[in-house]
Amino acid sequence: MDGWVHRRDLIDPKALKALSQRSDGLGALQLASQLASMAALGWGIDRLWGSWWGVPVFLMQGVLLWGFGYAGQHELIHRTVFRARWANDWTAYLAGFLRFFPSDYSRAWHFVHHRHTKDPLRDSELIGTTPLTLGRYVEFLLGFDYLWWRWRILLRVARARRTEPYFSDAEFKPLVVEARIHLALYALVALLSVAFGTWAAVICWIGPLIVTTSFYRAYIAAEHYGRPQIPDIILNSRTTHANWFLRWLMWNMPYHTEHHLFPGVPFHKLGALSRALRTGGNPAMQANVIARNHLAVNWQILRGLMRGDPLAQLR
Repeated sequence: MDGWVHRRDLIDPKALKALSQRSDGLGALQLASQLASMAALGWGIDRLWGSWWGVPVFLMQGVLLWGFGYAGQHELIHRTVFRARWANDWTAYLAGFLRFFPSDYSRAWHFVHHRHTKDPLRDSELIGTTPLTLGRYVEFLLGFDYLWWRWRILLRVARARRTEPYFSDAEFKPLVVEARIHLALYALVALLSVAFGTWAAVICWIGPLIVTTSFYRAYIAAEHYGRPQIPDIILNSRTTHANWFLRWLMWNMPYHTEHHLFPGVPFHKLGALSRALRTGGNPAMQANVIARNHLAVNWQILRGLMRGDPLAQLR
């Protein structure tokens, strides 16, 4: 998937090669800044627990956990953050552990989404889904089902029950081992918490993650929801304006169309890729309108669902 290109007619191959160069330094800076921020916020939660001052720190920790757990893991499973494959993989294991989404399973599942984006019969994110209703979208945004959904898959895979039509038995077998390792590690965290009489894992990790699931769900909805179910990435994916903080938090993933077109371009070059694709009045990219912001996209989808707009009903 690293070298996979969706459209070869949009950019000069030499320019694309230059934009596809990984940087250990920039990757380490991004990773260290997020891990250090989470460590500092965890310390703040511990110090301020029981005080109203701890509430914004608690929420910010959850947002950062999603930034690293979702967007960070996403970049790491593409193996574009670091030059060394092992550095990407082991850091992705940490990110997947934190959000209860094992990394190897995530990679296999996500690459199916890349190969068949918005194909309701083959896209791993769409198989088995039904058209959105207003009620289901509100439930999705609230995110109360996240932990149940992830643990149900984790336990099923650990029992070696394969229901995914896009995984072969050979592909699925190592995912079973991975799921069992995750369960053993979660059990170890629980045992250590009991042994030391601490709620640190709950108040600094699991609690913030659960409470801020709505942030994660509203963010990911902007990537493809409400876009047509056709194979054209320029039309079925959405890039969204974002400030510097959100771009840092989400590893530049607001440039989502650009990422789908050229998934081998590392996160720190997506802004430059976007400018290269969109300058000069590229006629193909003109069809990809950049959304104003993530809240505006979700409001547009909600309004469409209230009006019965068929496009809004598409995940």
